[in-house]
Amino acid sequence: MSEETVVAESVTSTDAPVAVDPALLNPPVRPESQSSASGDELLKHKLGLANQHAKEAQKAAKEAQAEREQLKRELEELKALQTSQAQKSLEDQGQFRELWSQAKATVSERDAEIVQLKAELASVRQEREGDRLKAAAMSQINTAGVINSQQMYMLLQTGLRTDDEGNPVMLNGGVEQPLGEYLANLKQSTDWQHHFGASGSKGMGSTGNVSVSPGRENPYKTGDLTAAIRLEVENPELAKALKAEAGRR
Repeated sequence: MSEETVVAESVTSTDAPVAVDPALLNPPVRPESQSSASGDELLKHKLGLANQHAKEAQKAAKEAQAEREQLKRELEELKALQTSQAQKSLEDQGQFRELWSQAKATVSERDAEIVQLKAELASVRQEREGDRLKAAAMSQINTAGVINSQQMYMLLQTGLRTDDEGNPVMLNGGVEQPLGEYLANLKQSTDWQHHFGASGSKGMGSTGNVSVSPGRENPYKTGDLTAAIRLEVENPELAKALKAEAGRR
């Protein structure tokens, strides 16, 4: 057998199917899960900083208040000198009025500082409450199977509130509705299904007439033009969904 014949017989036919082990393939990676994990860590870090700032502001406010009380006591002592010979001597020398003016100026400065510290403390508390609400809302949004949890949070942010027990609720037509229940209703809406994963699709027993915003009047159905315009400004995505529900373009 010639050398050319041997080479020709060693070539593998390209018509034969090649089996590929699925385990060797890389599983798909969802960027949303990675971004969600990093977002949660950032949120936890921000909550820690907010708590630290709140404690520092409280401590500074207490110290300023204590100094103010001490200055008030010193002023009272200076007033008492008016009935004594020592006070008369200070007045004659012009020292008492100078001390009195200095003390009043110091108290005024401390009062302004306390007002500023209280405002800063209120701001820190408000920011901390906002972070807590976001963390709780993001947790329920992720549990609901939302594909892009950050986008969903931005869409619902204007209506999110905290109830008396600290749970996230959605202000729906003037009525507070638990966020989990609100998200469950959104899953059943055709116009919102694209925000959810496969588990968020309609099941066999789902009805096709579930409202996008249960408990809230659809201004495109009722003809309330003022409410429709306000909704389009405050929450364009919800306005789009309600408009589609009403069969309008």
